[in-house]
Amino acid sequence: MIVTVSNEYGSGALEIAERVAGELGYEFVDRQLPVVVAKRLRVSPEAVEANEDAAPTLGERFLTGLERATPELAEATAEPFDAELLRAVQAAVRDYAARENVVILGRGASAILGARPDVLRVFIHAPRDWRIERVVAMTGVRQELVQAEVDRIDHARAAYVRNWYGLKFGDPRNYDLCIDTSRFDAAQSATLIVSAIRARENSLS
Repeated sequence: MIVTVSNEYGSGALEIAERVAGELGYEFVDRQLPVVVAKRLRVSPEAVEANEDAAPTLGERFLTGLERATPELAEATAEPFDAELLRAVQAAVRDYAARENVVILGRGASAILGARPDVLRVFIHAPRDWRIERVVAMTGVRQELVQAEVDRIDHARAAYVRNWYGLKFGDPRNYDLCIDTSRFDAAQSATLIVSAIRARENSLS
């Protein structure tokens, strides 16, 4: 089985995805992808990260430890996301999915893999104000700076999914499971996802 985790910025998806991978004994795929993409394009991983991070703002540099940057951030800049890099990301996601038993965070994986019986597409979200308060509490960054980053990255992710895949970011019809982390903490959210995977496995057996 494959789990893809899409998320609104600041909703806590990184911790949840890591928990799910640990509980299922799956490989957690996040930071490995830029390395794989770099090898495909014969560039350095740093070059891939630079394209993905799209010259992050001061606020984003503070916050990347909380929610790691994804390719869609390039949509927030004047420079368009490179189509060759997009194809390399898509190929890398499909390669990891082919291994099975993986949890893939971000990278548009849910759109790349689509609605397949062996894929559970998860969307992690929470109210904007709740996410802002959470990030402020975790980082100590000023609220107005966090607000700007949350809005910028949410907009970028929506633009990325819309422009490259023709989908509406956060539309529940594009996911199998949507979780509001203002109502379920990380452990509870991970339990819901693991239960959904077990149910899917049983239905396929």
